[in-house]
Amino acid sequence: LQTVLRAPEGAAILARSAQDNCHAFRWGAHAWGVQFHPEFATHHMRGYVRARAECIRQHGGCARSVARDVSAAPLARQLLRRFVRQARNA
Repeated sequence: LQTVLRAPEGAAILARSAQDNCHAFRWGAHAWGVQFHPEFATHHMRGYVRARAECIRQHGGCARSVARDVSAAPLARQLLRRFVRQARNA
């Protein structure tokens, strides 16, 4: 549903998975991008899934199943703090 099909030319890919070739990238000294939402709590993500239910269905998914599989990300806050520290030092 949301994916980076091609990172910007010259971007450094920082994270990828079997589902997506570009989960995070850095482009130059001051541009960073991620394909996930560490700032979202579970209720935010479930609300997002509900709002995108029709799109999920059109892509062959089941919004109820996706929402049921949403789980807490206890390391998200730590990840955001590290990102801020890294970005400030870049």
